[in-house]
Amino acid sequence: MTGGEGPEKKTGQPGSKPRVWAVGGGKGGVGKSVITSSMAITLARQGKRCVLIDADLGGANLHTLFGMVSPTRTLSDLFLREAASLQEILVPTPVSDLWLISGARSLVDMANPAHAQKMKMIRQIFSLEVDHVFIDLGAGSSYNVLDFFLAAHEKIMVVVPTPTSVENAYHFLKAVFYRKFRRAVRRAGAGRIVDRAMEEKVLRGIRSPRDLIAQVAELHPAAGMALYREMNALRPQVLVNQVRKHEEKELARQMAIACEEFFGVEVGCLGSLRHDDHVLDAIQARRPVLELYPDSPFSIAAQNLTQSLLWAKESEVEHRSLQRRVSPAAD
Repeated sequence: MTGGEGPEKKTGQPGSKPRVWAVGGGKGGVGKSVITSSMAITLARQGKRCVLIDADLGGANLHTLFGMVSPTRTLSDLFLREAASLQEILVPTPVSDLWLISGARSLVDMANPAHAQKMKMIRQIFSLEVDHVFIDLGAGSSYNVLDFFLAAHEKIMVVVPTPTSVENAYHFLKAVFYRKFRRAVRRAGAGRIVDRAMEEKVLRGIRSPRDLIAQVAELHPAAGMALYREMNALRPQVLVNQVRKHEEKELARQMAIACEEFFGVEVGCLGSLRHDDHVLDAIQARRPVLELYPDSPFSIAAQNLTQSLLWAKESEVEHRSLQRRVSPAAD
């Protein structure tokens, strides 16, 4: 599908929704856009209908990676009500079965849309008639960035092996955790219990979010279990990019362990992608690295990473489906 055509409507799959992937990390310049676009291209080449959303409203540049001129239809049209839906601002990319929703040409105040606008956009993301949606998040830990990250099925946090990037990644994950934790507390009706635990945090030895949830469970088992369920569903995944040294390959695993011990939630380890000069060459040529250098180390690794994530998710869905068939009460 090329030209001005949008994705064809699904047939025979009533109620099916796209798989939503969000790629963030708190710091700019870590390679989020290249990784996000490479994952989308990998699946689009397999005939999966994919949409890339450039959610960096202050510095959208995904179109540049594809050698596209600044799109004439962008998120600004949605926010200014010049377009009724995300479907109307889909722009075809040079890659078949891949469309772009651009944040380019955003006005200054569009970088921080109103809560109602943001929630409308999130709802529409899950209504797009495609197989996968990839959200390339902007830098920082604003509520808008956090909410897009939390809304996704697959939450990928990209970090490079530098002290500033690692520190920003921890800050980002901490902000993500507390944003979700506050919502979980409200839904569990555990506000007073959490307040009591925090008032007695020294006496109770609360030094981390993990300790806090454990103490809530001790004070009120039902509320504690509700918080455990909500927070365990967070499941962010760490990916280290631009690795140059052998010892840097361990960074993702080390960060995952440290985050699990502190936050008490499962953190996935996606491993690492080695530094590859072909990536910068492709950016300068305004071409996707997977297209310009398909046999480069980065291209091969990015495709393998995407495929392994897809297989893991399909296996998980299959397992849950089997559980439901064996025991309808499994859910």
